[in-house]
Amino acid sequence: MTYEQAIDYLESANVFGIQLGLGRIQALLERLGNPQNNYKTIHVTGTNGKGSVTAMIASVLTEAGFRTGRYTSPHLEDYTERIHIDNHDISRDDFAKAVSVVKDAVTAMVAAGGEGPTEFEMITAAAFWYFDYIGVDYAVIEVGLGGLLDSTNVIVPVVSVITNVAMDHMKYCGNTIEAIAEQKAGIIKEGVPVVTTADGPA
Repeated sequence: MTYEQAIDYLESANVFGIQLGLGRIQALLERLGNPQNNYKTIHVTGTNGKGSVTAMIASVLTEAGFRTGRYTSPHLEDYTERIHIDNHDISRDDFAKAVSVVKDAVTAMVAAGGEGPTEFEMITAAAFWYFDYIGVDYAVIEVGLGGLLDSTNVIVPVVSVITNVAMDHMKYCGNTIEAIAEQKAGIIKEGVPVVTTADGPA
């Protein structure tokens, strides 16, 4: 599979749009051997600044000598921007390799009667697989939307970060600060420290 073929394949799943829920991504990752469990993760959500915080945390870990993956969305110009290792984006060849592995798992999943995953779920699975494949020590994972039902919320991180909570994605997260905060707080796991600048009702 070439990089161009990988992009065509991913975008063919874009017709499904945003479909919140963890069932599809969990089934897909299980077929990949649950790679997200083979390295430490840090999970970042929030209304504003989560991309910057994700980048800063990853930079600190890299400078400290850890091999560090970073997963963010969306991209500005190239899909490879979403999967970052230390000081560089994933190569187009490696991106195609990761998507090819995911495509095989998706084909088997659908053949067994499972529901086809969305584009975001497949890219997330590709990132998680690739971080395991190259042997990162840490992966800093930015939530795509909300938190509770976001595809990235299959990890058990060493720390959860909620930058702040304001009115955003109300179609999916709710029409009040409290409802949105509940979605963001979905990345909190029992026994895992939480860092946040959220204030007020949130």
